[in-house]
Amino acid sequence: MRTNVKLRLLSVLLAVVLCATMLTACGGSKLDGTYHSQGLISQSFTFDGDQVTMSAFGVNASGTYRIEGDQIIITYSLFGQEYTWEQSFSQSGNVINIGGTEFKK
Repeated sequence: MRTNVKLRLLSVLLAVVLCATMLTACGGSKLDGTYHSQGLISQSFTFDGDQVTMSAFGVNASGTYRIEGDQIIITYSLFGQEYTWEQSFSQSGNVINIGGTEFKK
């Protein structure tokens, strides 16, 4: 009888952990602050809520972003034209990687 109680308790605990993990993963992630590239070309992304401003070559473009799995999707307007840009995305601590380029906070 005690084994059944322990097994049920373990099953419930495992289900709670799995649900919490799934909800965290499905909720998407929000970035905050400014991230700069470390390469020869100076690029930056500034995130605030679901807003993003991208800067490169002295040109700024603002829009919105969302993270879906390992992709970042940015919709922005530049010179009166709207664009949607989808790139690979990963994050580790204060470092993000967008489309193969590393950006540090």
